[in-house]
Amino acid sequence: MRSRLHRHLRVLVGLALLGGGSLRPATAALQAQPSPTAILDRLQANGNRPIDFHAATFPDTVYVGQQVTYQVAVLLSESARARLRRNPEFLPPELRGLLAYELGAPRRVAPQSYGGGVFEAHVFQRALFAVAPGTITVPAPQLSYTLPQSSSYFSREERFLVRAESAQLVVKPLPEAGRPQDYTGAVGVLRASVKLDAATARVGDPLVLTMRIDGTGNVKLLPRPVLEVSWASAVPGTERVSVDTSGALVRGVKEFDWILTPTQAGPVELPTLRYSYFNPYRGEYAYAETAPNALSVDDGTLATAVDGDNVAVAPLRVWRGASQSSLAEQLAAWRLPLLVALLVAPLPWLLLVIGARIGGARRSRTAWGATSVGTAAPRMPTDDAGDHARYTRRTLLTALAQRLHVSPQELVARRDVERTARRRGVTRDTTTALLALLDELAVQGFSDLSAPVAGRNDLTSRADAVLARIDVEAVTHARAIRTGRHARARVFLFVAFGSAAVAAPARTIGAMQGTPAPITPVQVAPAPGASSVDRSALAATVARATALYEQRQYSRAAEQFAEAVDARPADADLLANWGAAAWAAGDTVSAVIAWQRATRLEPVAVDLQERLTSLPAGARGGVAEVPMIPVPPLAVASIAAWLLGWMLLAVVRGHRRTGRVASWPAVASTAAVCSLLLAVGTGGAAAWGYRELDATGVLVVRRPETMRTAPGSDANAMGGVATGDVVRVEDARDGWLRVLHADGRRGWLPAARTAPLVSPAVSR
Repeated sequence: MRSRLHRHLRVLVGLALLGGGSLRPATAALQAQPSPTAILDRLQANGNRPIDFHAATFPDTVYVGQQVTYQVAVLLSESARARLRRNPEFLPPELRGLLAYELGAPRRVAPQSYGGGVFEAHVFQRALFAVAPGTITVPAPQLSYTLPQSSSYFSREERFLVRAESAQLVVKPLPEAGRPQDYTGAVGVLRASVKLDAATARVGDPLVLTMRIDGTGNVKLLPRPVLEVSWASAVPGTERVSVDTSGALVRGVKEFDWILTPTQAGPVELPTLRYSYFNPYRGEYAYAETAPNALSVDDGTLATAVDGDNVAVAPLRVWRGASQSSLAEQLAAWRLPLLVALLVAPLPWLLLVIGARIGGARRSRTAWGATSVGTAAPRMPTDDAGDHARYTRRTLLTALAQRLHVSPQELVARRDVERTARRRGVTRDTTTALLALLDELAVQGFSDLSAPVAGRNDLTSRADAVLARIDVEAVTHARAIRTGRHARARVFLFVAFGSAAVAAPARTIGAMQGTPAPITPVQVAPAPGASSVDRSALAATVARATALYEQRQYSRAAEQFAEAVDARPADADLLANWGAAAWAAGDTVSAVIAWQRATRLEPVAVDLQERLTSLPAGARGGVAEVPMIPVPPLAVASIAAWLLGWMLLAVVRGHRRTGRVASWPAVASTAAVCSLLLAVGTGGAAAWGYRELDATGVLVVRRPETMRTAPGSDANAMGGVATGDVVRVEDARDGWLRVLHADGRRGWLPAARTAPLVSPAVSR
């Protein structure tokens, strides 16, 4: 007894030494937990059952994130224990809105009386954590077992199924009163400590800072703390979790790492860090505080400055001084000419098609409508049927040669007639009817059979009908083409060259200093027209910023470059230099904004793409990716291919109306189709590049923050975001933004913790 008392005293003294002020909350938490066999004190057993089964929760009302102990008791009678051949099967309930941990080892209680029967009890425990407020029902668990029907070894077994009681939990939301502003959702009884992996450091050499949070509660859901150090830049590192479920309370440790890069030499101090949490057993908020740590930072090998460097110095770009504009401004200026060029390009081809339709219909009603086999020439006064058939056939071929613009000698053979008619656009049915009529006239004209007068008139009517159909279907007569060819050529050349003249300004999109200037769809206010005095003042500002940068006064240089960027918001050179100065001064947010905007202005610039690779991981890839796609050249190529394709189609259409046979129209038609397909492809690529380079709704995180599953600081955490991470807005609600992170995560962030890349996010 004395040794046990001494052991308990040592445990209490150890807790007092380790936790200090945490001894009272830990003790309160232990007192709030039920005993491992508390369910046996409240169950009402059924003495008539060989095996009884019960379940209960302790307590019934908790806060979000507070532990609930779920106990299940299996009562075995003496007879059932002797007859069991295999262990019963336990089917746990389906838990919705609860996180579960197996708690401790099963407890066995010696046989005693429960509800009029003697049972041996086995108690199992689980720790449950509610993730949202409300009323939660824990369904009834099931237990199945089999018992032999007799004492014989070969006796058949009978299966039984028993259910325990269902449980109901009331989960209260965390109170608003007394909630700290920096509270991120931690629930439990926690302690905090920090350690550095070295007692000394050098400027520019990274070291690891580890913050350890331990205590009772669901440590897996503890959010990352906010760390701000004035003498170093901090980048979030890995996280490690260890959970202990061997006791009555779920305990654990969660460690958070940061990579610190000192930016100034001398003795520095890691200040006291405070981690806010909610104590559910006392119903109040508290802080877990760390002890301050001293550190000595020596001079490093990197070039340092008055402001301090945290990275290798990036070279400045030579400022070209050329005025640039964004793609949105250029599209606004050239929208009407581009639209006119795209609409006017198909007009020559359409005019030729419409002209052919109108001319064919007019000729079918007038000139050629008067030509028929019956009225083309005076009939020969003869009653000979063969002579009449030969005359009709000869007259039909003569009229057909005139209509198809060929010599009669080319229509001697049947194959020549078919080929010529098909080439002139006569349909297959009409050609078949023509050949059948010619064959029938040949048979009648060169045979000894005599046809009646009615048959002769029928042949003449059929010949007139076939000739009328050919006149409508065949292509335009060469004489009509010759009379209108020059006029149509003049119209075609006027429209084609007019389209090219209208589209000519489009070829100058982005042409700055003799070369196409990459552009971007960033929505920025156009810079006012600068006079010579304004340009000289801007040049003086740039020269002053460059001098400060060379003197390693990076913060002041970044301020001067930012002032120049305000005057020229679409100048990629100024944006790149502003980002270099801000990055050297340790201003990650300004560096990300400047380099992102500069790269979206010149997406094919290799030096800007390389600078993006030096940004933190949260500012690369995903929504932060800037594809190397030249939008202006693709747009110009699309317009040029569009105009060329329609011009080739118009030329081919005009040549076909002449009736001449040549091989080059087929090649030109193929080239036209390929040109139009190229126009569609390059236009689609330009549209895709415009969308990918669009910076509307793109934000940069100002400071570390926890991403939530819903708007509100009491929502579940789903990881943290670091300073300089790039996100895109998808929704907004009550000062919170639903964003898509560069790594693919979707969650909610406070709007005040973000900065727009080019324009404020639209709140709905």
